This record gives sequence, structure tokens and C-alpha cells, in this order.
Amino acid sequence: MRIKAILLIMLCLLFHGPVVAFSSQNETAIGIQGGKEVYLVKKAENFIILYDRSGSMGDTYQGTVMTELAAERKILVEKNATLPDMNWMAGIYSFTPGHGFDNLTAYYPMQPYDKKLFSRTISKMPRDPKGATMLQQGLNKLDSVLASLTGRTVIFLFTDGQYTPSDTLPSPSALARRISAGHDSCFAVIDTGSESKGAKEIAAIASVNDCSYLIPFATLLGNPEWMTNALFKVVEKEPVKPQEMIVAHEWQNILFDFDKSDVKAEYYAILAEVGALMRNNPQSKVILVGHTDNIGTREYNLKLSHRRAASVRNYLVEKESIDASRITLSGFGFDDPVSTNDTPEGRALNRRVQGVITGIK
Repeated sequence: MRIKAILLIMLCLLFHGPVVAFSSQNETAIGIQGGKEVYLVKKAENFIILYDRSGSMGDTYQGTVMTELAAERKILVEKNATLPDMNWMAGIYSFTPGHGFDNLTAYYPMQPYDKKLFSRTISKMPRDPKGATMLQQGLNKLDSVLASLTGRTVIFLFTDGQYTPSDTLPSPSALARRISAGHDSCFAVIDTGSESKGAKEIAAIASVNDCSYLIPFATLLGNPEWMTNALFKVVEKEPVKPQEMIVAHEWQNILFDFDKSDVKAEYYAILAEVGALMRNNPQSKVILVGHTDNIGTREYNLKLSHRRAASVRNYLVEKESIDASRITLSGFGFDDPVSTNDTPEGRALNRRVQGVITGIK
């Protein structure tokens, strides 16, 4: 029951701490009530950012003063700030603007991931929306980039759902299917949510195989860890085979009353221990993952799960003086129960926030 729950924390990637090979460490959860050791295990060897800077990305992003291109850049900056170094190969490419059948501009050609260099590259990315969306041409060229890689590759495709059709090339989804058939790859399609005639095609790319998926910008802004659920998994048992991993600690779940997001007084002592541990280990980070029972709609419960995670974060910031930049949030609604939702007792256990801490030395 707990194994499923802990596996789904893989969406949370504020994982700073020492990257180690197979380890026989037997650290404890260092004074956190109900704590236990968990392991963050690398799932992919490579990742690629496909950057959309086409003219249509100049539209104002829903409910903000930012353009869609500015929102895209913000997500990339946030993601890079929260990403650890687990010896990936990484690249940043753009399929706009351009011409020809093999349009793909390399800003950070495939090479070992370097956080500072990646940050500098993002800062220099074009800020002016320009040109047609040459998605088919970019995907056509991407095939040759993937041919040089080994292991699984996660492709983060930023898009507003629009593209300029090319009758001389297969559709974007057909090209994505060809890529997934020829390479061990997953598409994480990051969509602004714009209404467009290309939305169906973009959704098809996100469905080319079991590891591909669609993520709205609204989910990612402020929660960039959601774009990398294919890069890590969190497991309770130390892996038997030698592989890259990070040792982390999960503490006792913070439980909530029905339809509530306020932290109950009975959990103040646990959070005080977490706060003390983080103050004594200034390099540590924490991941907070909210959950709900299954009463109500999926959309409502997803928002409620985020509010619960945010409530625990606010407590750590306001009462324990922990810098908010050290805390990453995520929420799964009712998709990750640890108990049955058929009884009041089971639903009470599902209304929770999980906490995972990394970077303890």
C-alpha cells in the first residue's frame, strides 16, 4: 500500500544532495517522528527541451500579464533551479523559426548536464516570439539527435497547440510515433492550454506510448517538478543493482479533516522537528506532496491537494523560519490513496501531505 504512494512522489524533483552509486548506508530519519529512509533512483539517462518561440507564443498567458513565451522561460528557470545533477545528457533545441525539412536550432547541444551552463543558456534564449511553428520539421530532425544517445530520453515539448502544417512530412503525432518506435523515449507535452485546431494533434503526441503525457502550463508555474516525473522514482527499499540514487527521508504523514487544508495542532511537534533539522542542515531541501480522499470532483480535489501542501509549506516558512525556496510542492488529488476510500477511516488516511527531505549530511 505504501509502495504505490511513495512511487508517485517521483513528480517531485527538488532533490539537492549527494548523488551516490549503490550504497549500503543505513542512516535513520534523524529524529523525525515516523521517519524512514527512502531512495531517489534515476529513471532516464537523457532529457531534451524543445523550445517554442513562434509568433503565436506572444499571446498573453491566461490570467497573467506574461506572454506564453515568458511563461515558458519562467518554467525553465524554475526547473533548472530545482534540478540535481544525476549525470544526465541534456539538450535545449528550438523548432522555431526556421525553414526546410530538418529545422532544429541547438542552443545547448546534447552534452553532460551542467546546472550553471544550463542556466546561462536559458538566460540567453530568444525573448521575442517570432516566425512559424515548424514542429514537423523539428521532430523530423530530432530523430537524428536521438540516434546518438543511449538509454531512455525524456523529451519536454513546449507548445501552444499550434503548428504550421507541412504536406510533405507526416503529421506531428505520426513523427512522434516513429520516434518512440525507434528510440527509448517519452514525450512530456507542456501545453499553454490554448484553444486551437492543433490541440487534438498535440494530445496525440502525448499518447504515443505509456510513458508520454500532457501537462498544462498552469500545473507547472510554481511547481516545475511536475515536468520531470519520468526522470526519477522514489522507492522504500535500497536498490539491489548498482545505480545512481540519492538517499532521502520521508516523515510521518500530516493528516487533514474533510475538505480542510489547515494544519492541525497535533502535527506542530513533527513540523518543529522538521524545521530544526532543516535549520541544522542548511543544504537540505523538502518536498511536500498533497493528497485527498475521493469525495468530490477530480479538479476540485487536485486543487485541494495543492492547498494542503501549501499549508504545510506556509507553516514551515512562518513558524519554523524555513526559506520557501527550499520547499517544493506538488499535489495528486485522489489519484494516490494509501487506504480504501470505502470507509471513513480509510478516507481519513488518504487526506494527507507526504514530506520527503533530501540533502542531510
